[in-house]
Amino acid sequence: MRIGVFGGEFDPPHLGHLAVVRAARDQLALDRLLVMPTGHPPHRDASPTAAEDRLRMAQLAFAGEPGVEVSRIELDREGPSYTVDTLRALAPLGELLLIVGADQCDLRSWREPDEILRLASLAVAPRGGYVCGPGATVTELAMDPVDLSSTTVRERLAESVGEDAVDPAVLGLIRARGLYGRPPC
Repeated sequence: MRIGVFGGEFDPPHLGHLAVVRAARDQLALDRLLVMPTGHPPHRDASPTAAEDRLRMAQLAFAGEPGVEVSRIELDREGPSYTVDTLRALAPLGELLLIVGADQCDLRSWREPDEILRLASLAVAPRGGYVCGPGATVTELAMDPVDLSSTTVRERLAESVGEDAVDPAVLGLIRARGLYGRPPC
């Protein structure tokens, strides 16, 4: 079984994330694609958005996408969320393909980068201004570069603009929960 693993904070999940998931699913002949909202990222402060809200937004964003599942494995793990630990847990399920943006393809700062590459092949989505360094063995997804970030989406949503960057169901949850500076409906 070929399993794609696409992680991130998804704070919020946006249409760029959806484009990456669709391209990976369609181009990599995946049997399953697991979207992994991170629990406690080791490289930055944890998101101020509650993990359950990020999980629910991801579930809404990817609902109806064939072969795509949102997993809570990293949310339920104690301590920092290291990709290598997630891949170790998933390895018995089949052949793993780790899906990252081009801004993340240099794994040298990640925990156990050699082990990550032993456990999974790397599939990379283009991202404006980024390329994978020399020697990187990756499968590049054929798609337009994703020039959208969750940070930008949050900022725009706080200003009551940018609502077209997220799925309408995600926007409904953002409004209902008063996320990103928006008062609850």
